[in-house]
Amino acid sequence: MPLRPPLPRTVPLFHNETLDSFLHRLAAANHLPAVQLLSLLEIRRTKKTPVNTLLEPLAAAAGVRQHALELALPEFLDADTPDKPGTIGRPRAALRTASQRPACRRCTHAAGITTPVTCWTTHDHNICLRHRLWIGDHIANADEQVDISRLPDALRAQKRHRNLIARHGRRWVRNAYPDARKIYFTWLQQTADPFDLLDTARRILTDGTGKPPSHDLTLTMVFHPQVVALTGLLAGREWERRAVATGHVTWLIEQVTARDVLLGYVPKERKDPLIQWVERHFSTHKFVAFHRSRRIYDAFFPRETIPPPRQPGEADAETRWSPFYPYYRC
Repeated sequence: MPLRPPLPRTVPLFHNETLDSFLHRLAAANHLPAVQLLSLLEIRRTKKTPVNTLLEPLAAAAGVRQHALELALPEFLDADTPDKPGTIGRPRAALRTASQRPACRRCTHAAGITTPVTCWTTHDHNICLRHRLWIGDHIANADEQVDISRLPDALRAQKRHRNLIARHGRRWVRNAYPDARKIYFTWLQQTADPFDLLDTARRILTDGTGKPPSHDLTLTMVFHPQVVALTGLLAGREWERRAVATGHVTWLIEQVTARDVLLGYVPKERKDPLIQWVERHFSTHKFVAFHRSRRIYDAFFPRETIPPPRQPGEADAETRWSPFYPYYRC
């Protein structure tokens, strides 16, 4: 393939940016539609087109080294070769276990980028601690990101979330987090807001356009500490061990109040979201324990990032013993 000259205008790379986002930025800088840019690169992009076929022509067009482009865009990273530098711990873009969200608008401005950037990100990256912006759930574009300097508990929850991952393993915290959100917000729908927390929060918080955040976004930010606390409880093994030993989940129910997740919590019926979650959790473990297949295991408990390589016979730190017979470990 002959060497291609770079396009007249190039754009800076951004860590963990999606391929589509980079293509749109590069095309916009050169006043081209993204489709026309691909035709200039002589690439017909379909669902069956290997993404790495874009690496060489795109790097040449963007005027950057292939290795730099490969490190910046997770789609070019191969999860099957984690020994490559810069691969370990990156979002798994190929399997879509990570999420796509707008990058922190202040981080992009600091990098000299004035157009929107979409990044691959992990479930725990809800707050940019450097700029104290909420960049997580319910954010569709960068202008909706909210400065949460006046919500110190939410900032502390972001740090605690990272500590939970270090303690329990990313796979298990990621598995518990969306369920914890669903359980907690189901509880909230059944209770009132006697202290007008949401109205107060909306009065002191504004997004990038100066407008107050939406009701759902305010709800997510204000109660983020409680969701993280519940996530840590569900991701741990202590409640599981006690439930298997005693045959009931009394300890788990007590901890919901003890850890200030929901004060005075007592399930009133089996349709309580936490009780239903426990039943599904144990059912899943029983199913996986019966099949004892790594493929089944990874399907029910997928990884979010590329793991480090293991030596032959070395145990996987993020694979757990099952609480049920035959007590497998893949």
